Amino acid sequence: MKYDYDSYMFYEYSKNFAFTVRIRVRLKDRIDGEILEDAAKKAFKRFPYFNKKVMIDEEGGYVLLDNDKPIVVTKESPKPVVLGGNDANDQFFLITYEDRDIFFNFSHCFCGGFGAMFWIKTTLWQYLSDKTGDTFSAEGLKLPGSPLEEGEMALPDVNAFPEDAPITEYKGGNSFVPIGEYLAYYLNPFSGDATYFPIEIDLKKLMSYAKSNDGSPNSIVAAFMFKALRKVWADNKKATEISARISMNYNADVGCPNTYRDLVRQLHVKYKNEMLDWPISKISTVTRAGMFLQMEPEVSFKEYKTVVEHRENIDRPKTHKGKCKYASNNSLLRKGIADSYTVSYTGRIDWGNMADYIESIYNITDGHLMLEMNAIQDKLFLNFQQVNKKREYLDAFVEELKAEGIEVKVGPMQYKKLPRLKL
Repeated sequence: MKYDYDSYMFYEYSKNFAFTVRIRVRLKDRIDGEILEDAAKKAFKRFPYFNKKVMIDEEGGYVLLDNDKPIVVTKESPKPVVLGGNDANDQFFLITYEDRDIFFNFSHCFCGGFGAMFWIKTTLWQYLSDKTGDTFSAEGLKLPGSPLEEGEMALPDVNAFPEDAPITEYKGGNSFVPIGEYLAYYLNPFSGDATYFPIEIDLKKLMSYAKSNDGSPNSIVAAFMFKALRKVWADNKKATEISARISMNYNADVGCPNTYRDLVRQLHVKYKNEMLDWPISKISTVTRAGMFLQMEPEVSFKEYKTVVEHRENIDRPKTHKGKCKYASNNSLLRKGIADSYTVSYTGRIDWGNMADYIESIYNITDGHLMLEMNAIQDKLFLNFQQVNKKREYLDAFVEELKAEGIEVKVGPMQYKKLPRLKL
């Protein structure tokens, strides 16, 4: 790769491809905008790899340059924010707030939810420290003014990868995707109809249920979603097979466990129609088995090599238009294996005693039937994301959970308002 690793997804950004993220953190007390702005500026300086602006060089390549302008903090407005332009100080990270909510808006080109948590935790630590005067644990945090840690910006070394081929590889299948719903959104990912439903679940009860049903949060949620969709699509003759896409962070596989970079690949699990009447424990076992077969490090090595090769091919055209055309026509994201829905679990993040001040956290991302999960203390926060306002998928999913005695609290429908980019 000729250019910065974080610059390559910019070539695919268009009116048809958002690749931006919002993470909504709701605190228990109303946000003080002035204190938040001051805290956010202190915190953001800690992350030089996020403090970047973009230019295009003489060969049409996106180049990331250091940006000494502060991060913008502003009140939420009805319109989505625009990153990368004057309103964002040319930054690709921006914070908005409203009442008790803080929205961390950023380009997915730099990182995903895992890497963004470095920045989010530091910002909240600084804000809560300044606002309350209380002392918060700094364990595991990257505090303002602290040096970069070992491996924080690491990238894999493909030359160090073993040459062993994966034992098994998922080749795809005939998974049903509601393409009619996707199409309108694919043509306009910034559609005002893109929505999400915030769901709160008792984590201890879910984990107890998962343990007694041979499951994990990923496998249990995937199993419930399969049963829900099988019922919604019961009369659809094209829905002969349903599959789940389960996100996996493969940083550790490729020797970069502490990097902020977005090294994520997908696990795929197939479900047959006749599995509808199976108990959740059996469906969860099938899910975990499917995941396990794809977890070998050799698959991660191959995944990263594919990414490197793709980006080296983007480098070859000598014009910006040529690079963008190649990146879009050969997208690894949009032309991969199709699945019926996606489950992504950030995992148990240690918030220390800051957790006492946080009410909820939800990842807002691109995609349809996308279930993003976070956990804080004794609660699991599941963001049920769609491209429309229909409740049939949500209601069917919640019904499956309640049928197994799992209590669910569903919040009101919200609009995604994914950020746009100005390049």
